[in-house]
Amino acid sequence: MKEILDFYNEVKNIEYGWHDKNGKIHTSLKDNYKQDFRLQPIDKVIEDNHAVCWEMCELQRDFFKKNNINNKTIFAYIKKNNICHTFSVFEYNNKYYWFEASWSNKKGIHEFDSLEDILDYYRDNFQDFAKEYNREDLLFFEYDNIKPGMTTEEYYNHCLNSILIK
Repeated sequence: MKEILDFYNEVKNIEYGWHDKNGKIHTSLKDNYKQDFRLQPIDKVIEDNHAVCWEMCELQRDFFKKNNINNKTIFAYIKKNNICHTFSVFEYNNKYYWFEASWSNKKGIHEFDSLEDILDYYRDNFQDFAKEYNREDLLFFEYDNIKPGMTTEEYYNHCLNSILIK
């Protein structure tokens, strides 16, 4: 677990921000995010110290893969207001952990007994993203690698066509 904690301490201070199609960093979603966002490769995230949750999860996926740690990347989504968050889950010593380095109010490595317990926690605590929602409206999709350069629309389509977790 020490290597996971060390990695978390390396990435927890990456600031929220996104790169547009011209490489400019933005720190607000108000700046034509949906039209101009482009997914950055993980080395660019580290170099610029800015990322959105999707990019952070790719950085985490790379770490878990290199360290042979069983993990999942999960897209939490509410269709009716098109709100989402992406996070990583890993298994270690028969426990499940939510690895969160981008959601500022929930940062940390959180221990649970099962993946379902993590998803239930999300269902009950998603108010930072959606002020008003029904917990039943929150859907979870497990997705595989995404490619640098993807637009917001391409990313959403990729996730929504992945594995729906029940």
